[in-house]
Amino acid sequence: MAAVSGERAPAFTAEELEKLVDGVLPQYTLLYSLPDKQVSAHQKKGIWRAITKELRTLGVCHRRSTHCRKRWEDLCRWTKKMAEAQLGMVSQRGRGARHTMTPLMYRILAVAYPELDGHLRASKQPQGGEYSLIQLTLHA
Repeated sequence: MAAVSGERAPAFTAEELEKLVDGVLPQYTLLYSLPDKQVSAHQKKGIWRAITKELRTLGVCHRRSTHCRKRWEDLCRWTKKMAEAQLGMVSQRGRGARHTMTPLMYRILAVAYPELDGHLRASKQPQGGEYSLIQLTLHA
């Protein structure tokens, strides 16, 4: 189901986000490689198309690869911001919001920002050695 022209596409569902993260994380080094191991733009577009094709199997909405890439980058940006806030690296000025990391965010953090993940793990280690299940809560 594609959105009618001039109408916004529906928000990504939890299942779509999970599938997006599952598709991007194994390909992360190819998509965001260092300059000396660069992958061509054509190859990167192919990777994003393949990820999008897998996402479309859920049948929620006919997503485009540009939408998937934008959503991934938004997730990464938000994850980094949340991790830095929890580590006290940035001030938490909010609009009355309380933000916590989700298990999906921890997966992104481990691959996209391993240095922050290491600091966060060291500062948040409970007795069992694992993160506790944390839900993202927003208060408007």
